[in-house]
Amino acid sequence: MIRCGILCAWFFLMAGAAVAGPPAFSGVNSREPVEIAADRLEADDVAKSLVFIGHAVAKQGDITINGDRLTIYYAAQGGDVDRIVAEGNVRIVQGNRLATSNRAEYFRIEDRMVLTGSPKVSEGANSVQGHEIVLLLKENRSVVTSGQGGRVNAVFQPKGDGAR
Repeated sequence: MIRCGILCAWFFLMAGAAVAGPPAFSGVNSREPVEIAADRLEADDVAKSLVFIGHAVAKQGDITINGDRLTIYYAAQGGDVDRIVAEGNVRIVQGNRLATSNRAEYFRIEDRMVLTGSPKVSEGANSVQGHEIVLLLKENRSVVTSGQGGRVNAVFQPKGDGAR
């Protein structure tokens, strides 16, 4: 069975990741409670999954994840999270940091997050978007790809005391 704290992996998905510059998420205290609400929950011991369906909202500390569907796949032994998939109108918020996409998939063993379906990560006026955003969290780096015929787009506002 899944322990209460195993969903913490999801909330560390952005820990220390810098997406092509300023927009970045930081991890939260893993001891904080995890709250998940949805219209429906389907648990499948054969598939080793929990599926939160309909307006799924997961919160831990100051991070909130919204999606139409949130699926947690867990390992047969010990119940630790293997991977997490958020689908449909995905929105990850921490303070003034925001990541949006149609799909977000977190791979716990690789500590890798993949955002697809018009992904965009922003912090204040700074943002980056492309066809796919891959956050390699252990390496504290990211890769943003453009897709066929597209381009990667980034906007970075200079810091300072104003224009000269």
